[in-house]
Amino acid sequence: MLNSLSSALLLSLLQQPGALMPSSIAPRPATPEREPLHLYAVGDLNLGRAVTWDYLLKGDSLYPFQALRDTLASADITFGNLESPIAEAGHRYEKTGSFVFSTPPVAADALSWAGFDIVSNANNHAWDAGIDGLVETITQLDRVGVAHVGTGVSLDLAHRAAIIERKGWRVAFLAATRAFNAAPDSFYTHPGSRYVAWADSGWLYPEIRRLKANGLADLVVVSTHAGTEFAEEPDHGLRRFFKGAIDAGADICLGHHPHVLQPVEWYRGKPIVYSMGNFIFRQGAPWTGLSGVFEFTVRPGSAISLALRPVRAGYQAKLVRGAAADSVRRRVGLPRAATAPISRGP
Repeated sequence: MLNSLSSALLLSLLQQPGALMPSSIAPRPATPEREPLHLYAVGDLNLGRAVTWDYLLKGDSLYPFQALRDTLASADITFGNLESPIAEAGHRYEKTGSFVFSTPPVAADALSWAGFDIVSNANNHAWDAGIDGLVETITQLDRVGVAHVGTGVSLDLAHRAAIIERKGWRVAFLAATRAFNAAPDSFYTHPGSRYVAWADSGWLYPEIRRLKANGLADLVVVSTHAGTEFAEEPDHGLRRFFKGAIDAGADICLGHHPHVLQPVEWYRGKPIVYSMGNFIFRQGAPWTGLSGVFEFTVRPGSAISLALRPVRAGYQAKLVRGAAADSVRRRVGLPRAATAPISRGP
């Protein structure tokens, strides 16, 4: 374990290939008008479940995202929640009292090939393969150049924003969780609390303010793994938490964990997606397969609009039309569209 931590610490000090370290970024003067930025986000990516895991174990890095690769890769930045640690075959699983997952190292190649620029590792399955799996996940993502947030080989690194620069925009991502299977009722007493970011406003809100006040980011995206599984509406605590993040300066809030879609809310002109549902994740109930690619467009002046591309989640995500697409839009609260996504702004 110490060797794994030492190696990962060296990599983390060099920082993620796709991201910039906030402490190394100098504020910049006003820039000329920028092009619109296209940021896509999807929900839970469980690459360690049944059929998906089997394809990856055989070395097939194309299968999970094959049907949507062109869509995902067309964005300037694509984000997802990685809900299965990356670990070598034969590793030891932790006893968490719940389902445990992991996915082989080729999963990192699958994410890169599909067009993912950044993932959150902060979720209830972050400790399924213990500290070795957490470190291996970071190592493999660094290897393929996919940035990551929400875990680290120290708590400072878990809390650190990943900043991605595209088209003259600096976009900071922060991630945290309010679900942790290894210690569901006592997170701070568990060793994982030293490596996984908990969704606590005491550190998150000041960090958002710091990024904005020091000119380190034009946009701040907050990802949080929280809420009640299979609930169709967000709970009051999560609503308050995300709105507090926007009050602190966040521009887009992304939620995941309920495994189903929940309504999008606009607050002070900023979108809150309380739950993006599953993406590469197969579960029994049919409504857990209703999903989408959330397509945000940010224009000069930071005006944000949102379009939704309906998807059927599963071992391989696929686009859907007709009644299934209408169900996706209805659950999220976007208007029905016959042939194309409908944009909606504040």
